[in-house]
Amino acid sequence: MSYVLATTQSKVKWYKFSFGQSKPGEQELVDVLDLDVVPIFGDKQTAKLAAQSIGLKTWRYVKI
Repeated sequence: MSYVLATTQSKVKWYKFSFGQSKPGEQELVDVLDLDVVPIFGDKQTAKLAAQSIGLKTWRYVKI
């Protein structure tokens, strides 16, 4: 089981960034979940650390 980060609206967008390389505000939102460009995390804790590292205040975990 893996997780990706998404927005919290009813029509979600996906956060595209390089975990460990992107700084706050450097993320991009994409309309289509492309697993080749969206980072995938092995657990919620790692996904949370990634979200916080790019300065997100709210996000949604999506299990894939």
